[in-house]
Amino acid sequence: MQDMGEMIVEMWLSLKPYIDKKERHEAAVAFLRSCEDFVDLESVKEAAIDADSALLAAFTELLGEDPEEDSDYDKEYQ
Repeated sequence: MQDMGEMIVEMWLSLKPYIDKKERHEAAVAFLRSCEDFVDLESVKEAAIDADSALLAAFTELLGEDPEEDSDYDKEYQ
């Protein structure tokens, strides 16, 4: 599934420059909602952690998880 996660990140990063900054969060959520029909978001989230903050925030919103509560997040970013 790592390849699928990398593909989703690459697709998002290729679209992101064309999206107004004020709309990126909503666009990322809509993008992931369309992806979830084809892939388990939980299994591809790992690829997005370091890739893009808007995409990570969208994953967090859809999966209902707070990255600050994740021990790996704490170790890596604090």
